[in-house]
Amino acid sequence: MTVAVPPMSNTITMRDIAPHWQIACQGPDALETAMASLCKRYNCNGAIMFTIRNCEATRDVRTLATHEIDPVLTDAVVERTNNAVQRRGNPETMPLIIPAWRIGGTPAFIYAFPNCQKAHGQMVSAYLSVEKKEFGEIAEMFLATRCIMDEADAQRDKHGDIDQPRISTREQSCLAWTAEGKTSEEIGIILELSPHTVNHYLGSAARKLGATNRMHAVAKALRLGLIERPV
Repeated sequence: MTVAVPPMSNTITMRDIAPHWQIACQGPDALETAMASLCKRYNCNGAIMFTIRNCEATRDVRTLATHEIDPVLTDAVVERTNNAVQRRGNPETMPLIIPAWRIGGTPAFIYAFPNCQKAHGQMVSAYLSVEKKEFGEIAEMFLATRCIMDEADAQRDKHGDIDQPRISTREQSCLAWTAEGKTSEEIGIILELSPHTVNHYLGSAARKLGATNRMHAVAKALRLGLIERPV
């Protein structure tokens, strides 16, 4: 994926920016790579992409991919973004700037970009930043994010596996070793990761699978064939 986007001093359109933000393949790893590039480009502190699906009296929120958002903040970012999108009307598709909280004493903002409503729900990307963006930056982020989400939506529709959770390679490894009875510290030694990072991957996988804890996530992943059954 090309990430060197030219300066946008003139009027910019989706046609101009799309080639720079198209993802090459489906899956959370490709999405996370795209979000990481966008965070670097626009100096954001983290990002999350999720879907909102209204099912009669309930609302199902499913995480698709995350990049460098602390697990402690993830649920709060999703909840505030989801509430803001619903307040603005369904389906809301315009960018939203949501005051968040202080990070290290500095005010933070959530920049939320909802996509169009689809049969499998509404896809939303949220970017956390400790600096307030100018209008031009928000417009560029909006176009870039829409490109990423449109491509992800198209590939989900093409492959016909809308409801199948997609976990990253690292999340699969952490779940597989958890299935073997390993602790976060032991998994960290095996995968050369910190226990905090292992917990992040396990928490992210649990959210994607709609699980209440790591063992519940392991059971769901095994049942769905997302990880190999331990021998």
